[in-house]
Amino acid sequence: MPIDHSQFAVPASAFVEVFERCDIEYVTTVPDMLQIALHRALEAPGSTIRSINCATEDQAVETAAGLYAGGKKAAILVQNQGFLAAINSIRALGLDGRVPLFMVMGQFGREWANLGKDPRESKRRMVRMLEPLLETLDIPYWRIEGPRDAGNIEVACNAAFEQSRPTALIVGHFVAFG
Repeated sequence: MPIDHSQFAVPASAFVEVFERCDIEYVTTVPDMLQIALHRALEAPGSTIRSINCATEDQAVETAAGLYAGGKKAAILVQNQGFLAAINSIRALGLDGRVPLFMVMGQFGREWANLGKDPRESKRRMVRMLEPLLETLDIPYWRIEGPRDAGNIEVACNAAFEQSRPTALIVGHFVAFG
């Protein structure tokens, strides 16, 4: 049975609009396929948000923290498995140092059969363990499971900067072009 991906994907333009409204000036990232539409939108001519491609996810976290120390606001785009690679930097800078880290995490490895269901029921460890790990670390998170959840982008972003802490926006499906 064919999958109507439009019911699970939020267009890149929705992210960009919210980033601009929230005064995000930079995005630090290790580019990935799940969010390629968002990367392309951010790198398009006329974009007001500057993308900084990093070699590792902890470098993306550390660069965002450095931008914050310099008076700038950044979003961090990574995949679920990249979050694991950056946990020590997130702990040191975000949790202990109280640096606001707005992380937009793609759910790499999520199977089509799990779309529209609880990610904790996924057969893939990287998908099902993300939320429990965020809870263990006391990092609030919001899901983007489809267009109806687009409001969570702004909620997660504002929470990071208002509470001076890491927050996670979990993108459950590919970001759509447009």
